[in-house]
Amino acid sequence: MLEEVKILLGDAAANYTDALISLCIKQAIAEVEAYCKRDLDLELEMIAQRIAIIKLNRVNSEGLASQGFSGVSESYIDGYPADIIAILNRKRKIKAV
Repeated sequence: MLEEVKILLGDAAANYTDALISLCIKQAIAEVEAYCKRDLDLELEMIAQRIAIIKLNRVNSEGLASQGFSGVSESYIDGYPADIIAILNRKRKIKAV
């Protein structure tokens, strides 16, 4: 999965070490499996890759969505994009009590 994430990152992959990319992948996989309460299938693996890229992009700017310099304005991202959440919710196993 490391190579796929590097391909998706494109030229930006040079900004990250393999160890950092691998750590973000590991965290993304753990989040997806915990949320969905199942092992990864192909679709969930692709979502884990996207989440790993989001995590990499947030390194040293956790949650920062935009920043202005003249008027000193910042806004922050909360959570993941709606399309990722929709897929995770669709793949989630629900426990009946």
